[in-house]
Amino acid sequence: MIPLEVDEVIAMGQFMKKKYKEGEESFWKLFWKGGTIGGGEKEEHAPEMMSLPEHPGKVFLASIWGMSFPWTLVVSTLLGIAAVFTPGMFGIPIQDTVADTFHLAGSLIVVVSVICMGEPMRRGRYLNVLLGLVLAVAPWFVGGPITLHISGLVLGALVAGLALPLGKVTQQYAGWDEYIK
Repeated sequence: MIPLEVDEVIAMGQFMKKKYKEGEESFWKLFWKGGTIGGGEKEEHAPEMMSLPEHPGKVFLASIWGMSFPWTLVVSTLLGIAAVFTPGMFGIPIQDTVADTFHLAGSLIVVVSVICMGEPMRRGRYLNVLLGLVLAVAPWFVGGPITLHISGLVLGALVAGLALPLGKVTQQYAGWDEYIK
């Protein structure tokens, strides 16, 4: 839900900023009670939910508005999943510290990658650089077979490298566009 709701939080902040600058309401009254904005129109990307049987594709696309799926984040998600399963492939017991390292780093890579598929959160992908480095380096300090260490090094380096390229932004976010990269 996080990548799907971030644009709503941004819209709320933009609304509050605009209404506060107009001086009609106090900040706290706007914050707690909200308000209205004149001249709003129905957005064309948001069909009525009742049209689901007739237009399932349109309704589905509207439900993921604000998200895009750059190949770098999709591959990072898959690498995170692979990191979670890697210790089991080498017969490492689930209680082992090196297995915990792979499980935690892999799970966090998946979470960060999926959250960053929400376009307003795209800059958060840089957290995967740190997580990739942890996956690449930490197993060398906690034991386990050398093949597992090399697997962590390769997976971690790939995740860190995939966090650097910019992903394509497909939507517009008014005053927030300059922060999405």
